Amino acid sequence: MPVPVRADATRAELDRLGLSHFLDVRATARRILESMRGPQRAAFAAAVAERLLRAEERLPPRERRPYVVTWRPVLDTVWRGLAGDALAPREVAAAVARFYMSPDYLGRRHDDPADAEDHAVMASFYAAECLLHGCLDFASWVGWRGFDAATLRAAGDTTWPHRRPAEVSPFTWELAHPTVQSELEQQLLDLELLSLEGAALVDEHADRQHVLAHLQSRSPA
Repeated sequence: MPVPVRADATRAELDRLGLSHFLDVRATARRILESMRGPQRAAFAAAVAERLLRAEERLPPRERRPYVVTWRPVLDTVWRGLAGDALAPREVAAAVARFYMSPDYLGRRHDDPADAEDHAVMASFYAAECLLHGCLDFASWVGWRGFDAATLRAAGDTTWPHRRPAEVSPFTWELAHPTVQSELEQQLLDLELLSLEGAALVDEHADRQHVLAHLQSRSPA
C-alpha cells in the first residue's frame, strides 16, 4: 500500500471526486452504533460478515478456504437469533467457545490487515459475539474488517493504478476504488435501514423478517 498522505489532503481529493474517506465513514458508523440497541448492532455486524462470507462462497469450490467456510453455519445461526430463535444464542455461545479454544484462534495472528481469510472469519466471530453481548466495539470492529477486506480486493485490480488521474495521489486513488467505496456506502445504508426500522429487532411482536431479509438481500449471492 502506498504511504498515506495527510488525512485532510486525502479527504480533499476524495471530496473533489465525490467520494468518501474511510475515517469519516467509520466515525459516522460508530456514532450511529452508539445510539443503537444490541440487536441492531448485531444485525449490522451480521450484514457485513455476510458480504465477506458470500465473497468466499462465490469462489470455485476448490478455491474456497476451510478456515472461512466453516463459519457459515455460525453466521446462519446469528441470523436465526436475530429472527427470534430462542435456541440460537446457546448455539452461538458454543461456537464462540470452541473458537476461543481452537488453534485457529490461539495459533494465528488476528491483527494483519493483509489477511483476507482472517477478515471474513473475525467478522463472523464479532457478529456472533455481538449477538450474545450487543457490544459497540464488536459491531464497530466488523465494519473495519469489511473495509480492510474491500481494500484487499481492490488491490487485486491490476488495471486500477494505471487509470489514476495525474492530479490524484496514489493513496487517494486506492481509496477511490469502486470496491472500497461500495463497502463504505453499503455500511452507511445498512445503518440507515437499522436506524429507521431496526426497532423491530427489539420488539418480540414486530415483524423482524422484513428488516433481516432486506439486510441479507444487499449482499450479492
